[in-house]
Amino acid sequence: MDIKSPAVGKVLRLSVESGAQVSRGDELMVIESMKVEIPVKAPANGRIAEFRVKAGDQIQRNLVLAVLET
Repeated sequence: MDIKSPAVGKVLRLSVESGAQVSRGDELMVIESMKVEIPVKAPANGRIAEFRVKAGDQIQRNLVLAVLET
C-alpha cells in the first residue's frame, strides 16, 4: 500500500525505521507545509517495506512517501 504526501512541503523527520511493524494511526513521519507540521500516519496495520524519502527532502502532493505491507 502506497502512503502518499497530503501536501507540498518538506520532510522534517521520520518517526519509525524501515522494516518497523506499525498499527493504524501510528505516526510514520512529519512533513512541513507552509510552516505547519503535518503528521503522516499509518492507514492500516502492517510493516514499513521502505521509505522513499528522507529528512530534508522537498516533496510534492501525492508523491509516494513510503510503502506499507499489510
